[in-house]
Amino acid sequence: MVPTQEKLSVYPEPDKETYVVETTTELERQISKLRQTAQKYTGEAFRSVRSGVDSVVNVEHRVENRMTKLMSKDESLTPNGLYVGVATLASMVFTRYRAFPVRWFVPPVVFAASMKYFLPKTSDNLVEYYEKKEYQYAPQLSETRRNYWEKAQQYWYTGVDHLTMTGDKLRSLFSTGVQDVQRSTGLQISTLLPQENKTVPDKVATPEVSGKKII
Repeated sequence: MVPTQEKLSVYPEPDKETYVVETTTELERQISKLRQTAQKYTGEAFRSVRSGVDSVVNVEHRVENRMTKLMSKDESLTPNGLYVGVATLASMVFTRYRAFPVRWFVPPVVFAASMKYFLPKTSDNLVEYYEKKEYQYAPQLSETRRNYWEKAQQYWYTGVDHLTMTGDKLRSLFSTGVQDVQRSTGLQISTLLPQENKTVPDKVATPEVSGKKII
């Protein structure tokens, strides 16, 4: 059987469709992987930085609000706050060549004293806030500190009372001595004393014996 020959078409045949298949090389795959990893870590870094900035801003707002609440409306930081800073810095300068305990003890004491003098209401608010936080986070320490503070106050008031009594006794002894000198010499020493120390009467009463005056 003779195979039939295919007849050629009179019309031109259409071009065959060509399909392009994209293939990536190993270098391109490694570069793509590296780019994706870099984008991932860069995004995480930016998110961390943004979160840190937001945290700092929130802390600043909280501190600002707290300081606004602690500051007394009747007091101003200028110039009272400037006086507190100058006094504290001056104490640090004056004690810089002193012994180690003095350098560390004097500036805080000067700061507390200057705050109490120039900003008394603000100082009271700070102490109250500190005591509240101390009792909240360390109740045992707060109780111990309160006990020691009460004992220190008792000793202080007792010492002040003793000093007052000693001063009264000294003034009484001085007044008695002046009276004795005036009786024995007849000199009016009380006229030479300051006005507040004139506890001795100008006229010294003549002593009496058995209801009769001694002439």
